Amino acid sequence: MSKAKSGYNVFKNDEDVRLLIKSVVGDEGFEIVKHLFDIEKADEFEIADKLDRDVNFVRSVMYKMYTHNLVNYTRRRDPEKGWYIYTWELVPEKIYNALIDKKKERLDSLFQKVENEQSREQGFHCPSCSINLEFPKALELNFSCFACSGMLQPLDNHIRIDDLNTEIKGLSEKIGLLQNKLNGL
Repeated sequence: MSKAKSGYNVFKNDEDVRLLIKSVVGDEGFEIVKHLFDIEKADEFEIADKLDRDVNFVRSVMYKMYTHNLVNYTRRRDPEKGWYIYTWELVPEKIYNALIDKKKERLDSLFQKVENEQSREQGFHCPSCSINLEFPKALELNFSCFACSGMLQPLDNHIRIDDLNTEIKGLSEKIGLLQNKLNGL
């Protein structure tokens, strides 16, 4: 078993890989791609025959995977019919890099949210209506809700910041695990 081949087997139970592939090709397309989890490579006709699917559908799924840089292909000309036959293979390194990139984008977004929460003016909310207002608007309304006339309560964003930081920590750990998987290939 080659180094790359061992990478395919971990895909079977990897929810992140499953979600990534489904985001690219959908549920139906995932059924096509997961065929490659068990083998090193296959051409589109083999996949179509094995899964009883139309070869054009298989090809379109694999092209989507290719445009997202998740598979490689080799192409050969059929000597009898003259058309090209594409042989597809998953590239674990590319898949893990794509997952790491997506998680890093999410991490950047979370850092931005923490920064926004930390720099935000104190807000107020109405517990009855779930309406949030910034300090100037709450002051203008004499700290009473415009919808129900109830008293506005100070909004403590420390809990939100703590939740975001917890999510950042978990996501950072996942990125580390993915990086370890990538380094182990």
